[in-house]
Amino acid sequence: MDIMTGPAKRRERILKENAGIRSGRRLDEHQKDMLFGYALMLPTFIVFSIVILYPILSAVVRSFCDYTFLTVKNPLKWNDFGNYKTIFKNGFLTQLWTTLKFTTLTVGAELVIGMSLALLMNSKIRGVGALRSVFLMPWTIPSIVTALLWSWLFQGQYGIINYVLYGLGLISNPNAEWLLNPSTSLMTVTVAVVWRQTPYMLVMILAGLQSVNQDLVEAAAIDGANGIQTFFRIKIPAIRMVLGNTILTCIMSSFQQFTIIYNMTAGGPLGKTTTLSIAAYKQAFTSLDLGAGSAIGVIWMLLLGTAISIYNAKSKRFDNV
Repeated sequence: MDIMTGPAKRRERILKENAGIRSGRRLDEHQKDMLFGYALMLPTFIVFSIVILYPILSAVVRSFCDYTFLTVKNPLKWNDFGNYKTIFKNGFLTQLWTTLKFTTLTVGAELVIGMSLALLMNSKIRGVGALRSVFLMPWTIPSIVTALLWSWLFQGQYGIINYVLYGLGLISNPNAEWLLNPSTSLMTVTVAVVWRQTPYMLVMILAGLQSVNQDLVEAAAIDGANGIQTFFRIKIPAIRMVLGNTILTCIMSSFQQFTIIYNMTAGGPLGKTTTLSIAAYKQAFTSLDLGAGSAIGVIWMLLLGTAISIYNAKSKRFDNV
């Protein structure tokens, strides 16, 4: 006699319940709870469909059509991948490479600085509360204010950065134009973004470190493990999920960073700071080509979606080990 598996039993139970409903049988308590749960989720799904799902599907459709400000009221017309051809002619691969460089620099710096500060504040030192308040201040400042602040600091004629570096003998030009120099503009924007976003990395890593089982740390110290061994073999594995989610969130934030970059350099000079977000904005609202702007957004969405899917797959596989 064949043994019926769990999924088969569940399917049989569901079929019986559906048959009972069709025959006029009253719903049991479990079915009522399920219907009530779906009813509670319905408003959220409606809002999600209007605010997120519909714009995404609309952008995907328009990325394959001739859709500009001049034709916005006309019926959508297939343009034979014309929008995608346009963005690649306009340097999409260069913009993607700039975005990847910018994201790598910002997230890497945020991870190193955030981890260092989190380890410092997780130790027993005086004034930890005051240090937390100081380090969290950049996170409370709006992005537009951050962009203006760092633009002034890096200003060539009266910026404090030039004054300090020239006084220390680190630069030979007291009026260096950091934002207007193609070789330093991306680094300058990176500094501003790292200053703005590092507190998030700090808070998340610190929360993870404070949840580490101290018994394991003390046992490792008794066994003769030094600080580096304890960090890499106990603390890092313990906060692996927190660290992974935080890094993924920071990657997404840097990948779609717009406000600071646009207000500091507007994508210049010579396109050296033109990331995908800046390119999509310029294509849609400067060149007035909404279809090409949507095409950039679609590829952008696919890249981030692929990265998130890979991370989720890897996380589930490791959790099952």
